Amino acid sequence: IHSHNDYHQNVPFWNAYANGSSSIEVDIYLENDTLFATHGKSEIIKNRTIENLYLQPIQKVISLQLGDQRKIQLLVDIKTAAEKTLNKLISVLDTYPEIIDNDNISIVISGNRPNTEDYVNYPKYINFDYQSLEPIDDTKIWDKIALISLNFTKFSEWNGKGRLTAEDYKKVSAVIEKAHSYNKPFRFWAAPDSKSAWKVFRDLGVDFINTDMPNKSSIYLE
Repeated sequence: IHSHNDYHQNVPFWNAYANGSSSIEVDIYLENDTLFATHGKSEIIKNRTIENLYLQPIQKVISLQLGDQRKIQLLVDIKTAAEKTLNKLISVLDTYPEIIDNDNISIVISGNRPNTEDYVNYPKYINFDYQSLEPIDDTKIWDKIALISLNFTKFSEWNGKGRLTAEDYKKVSAVIEKAHSYNKPFRFWAAPDSKSAWKVFRDLGVDFINTDMPNKSSIYLE
């Protein structure tokens, strides 16, 4: 389960973690040298930073051995300038050695990203969300890609009710198969978020099922 825009939840991070989400998404916006957990400047809420809402809770999970200590992917969606914001994020993450040195914690950069050829210039603990099915010749760049994410609406108009049409089922299946041919996990974003959709995506082998309802999807999929 991928907790989409998790910072919008009533209880960010903890709700997703308690419900077994293996991937958690936070948008970050760089303002006054602070990384706020928000989509845009107008939505900034004082003290709601990536540190307060995510890094410190993850640190607690590790230090207090809370939960099952499973693998967690923190998908950081950058909303401001890619390089400047990422450099600030790295400077913040470097103060959390418990996180960046932990094999169970994966930091993945989405949204505004540096040029693909520059991925190899970033620290070992920083990986990237690749939003394309185009091949990459450089294996070192592929090694920096944690998953492939694509916009579901580019392949189908299905709203999550009833069933996918046979034609759309073939299209969606082909996309997932292509992504898996690169040996990378796959996620759809802008995808329908319903029981029918969760079941279809599970059956088709989508690795991270995008949802705004980590509790309900967890109970259903379990």
